Amino acid sequence: MSKQEYNPLKKEVLHSIKEGDVIERMLAFLIPCYLIVQKVEGDIIDCGWTFDRNTGLEVDEDLSTPASYISKILNEEEKEKVKKDGKL
Repeated sequence: MSKQEYNPLKKEVLHSIKEGDVIERMLAFLIPCYLIVQKVEGDIIDCGWTFDRNTGLEVDEDLSTPASYISKILNEEEKEKVKKDGKL
């Protein structure tokens, strides 16, 4: 597996995320996982995991450093592919 570079989304893009969107979470900054946004409230994006809406970094009080981040918002074509591949 190749090394993933941390490439955060711009704040404006993160603030465009809404309930029902599908995001790509980079677990350990390396492994893509796909999550459906359940709720957006204030500075929090909730997908079962919680992310900071300004930085896209995972919020986890049990860890001293973020373990993942939001790397992209999937478009309709990407959503269909992820569903077809059984990754969502």
